[in-house]
Amino acid sequence: MKGKNGYSGEEHFSGGEKRSSVLRKPAAVRPAELLRKLSRAAAALLSVMIVLFCSSPMAVFAQGADSQAVLTHVFDDAGLLAESDAERLEEICLEVETRQEIHILMVTTEDTGGKTQQDYADDFYDRVYPEESEKNGVLVLIDIGERELWISTAGIMRYYLSDREIDDLLDHMYEEASAEDYAGAFERAAEDIRLSIERGISTGDYLIDENGNVTRYRSITPVEIGLAAAAGIAVFCLVFFSVRHSYQKKVKSDVRGYGRVSDVNLNTDRSVLVSRHVTTRRIPQSPPPGSGGSGGSSVHTSSSGTSHGGGGRSF
Repeated sequence: MKGKNGYSGEEHFSGGEKRSSVLRKPAAVRPAELLRKLSRAAAALLSVMIVLFCSSPMAVFAQGADSQAVLTHVFDDAGLLAESDAERLEEICLEVETRQEIHILMVTTEDTGGKTQQDYADDFYDRVYPEESEKNGVLVLIDIGERELWISTAGIMRYYLSDREIDDLLDHMYEEASAEDYAGAFERAAEDIRLSIERGISTGDYLIDENGNVTRYRSITPVEIGLAAAAGIAVFCLVFFSVRHSYQKKVKSDVRGYGRVSDVNLNTDRSVLVSRHVTTRRIPQSPPPGSGGSGGSSVHTSSSGTSHGGGGRSF
């Protein structure tokens, strides 16, 4: 039997009875319901992709690169510091740099590449801060391969940290480094550096190079500026009123006066060299008396031509 939709069918039952039935088309899916199903499937697929990406090696590498990029003052090449310790030391260096405008670098290494600790520290600092305007700073080095501590100073820090103060700083670092508390050693160094900056530079601070030449730190104080300004004003007033007074005088001149001025007498004087005596003496390379003795900083020139101070110690 044929139905309205053009489909017909026939069913057979027991007893030979026949019953006809009409075959209907399946019900159509509504567009709104189909859209909801597609949205759920897309959301599930997107969630799976996000999970796979976050757990992939590329994402882990990117996260590691970001954390390393934040550390611009702490270079733990020897792997002696925990990540939290390195981040805390980075904050300490940034705080000193912001408040005092002094750079602090903290470096660990297992191999200096054949260089001495002095050359390695100096070259490392000059490589990070190559500009002349950035030379004011200090580098603290822990060489775990040779078990050496080294301090390298540059710029104004050569005056702030004298040889005696560097020895004291190394004493404090020695206690922590010997106990394998390397983060604590760096913290002690940063504290000593901060205190030396707060103490400032005294008139007894000086530099002495490899040739024994002494260079003293000289700065103009506010009192000296005031005295110089007062002296300048006094000299100006004296000259001004003297010239003004001289122009106000009435000058009387006559022919006899001009005649007296025109007279010229020439005399001959002759000197003869009889003998010559030259006295020489050696200039001592030690600091002159009254320099204080404890304020001296021994300086040297690095491979880049920059003047550095510093000192080191085994632990």
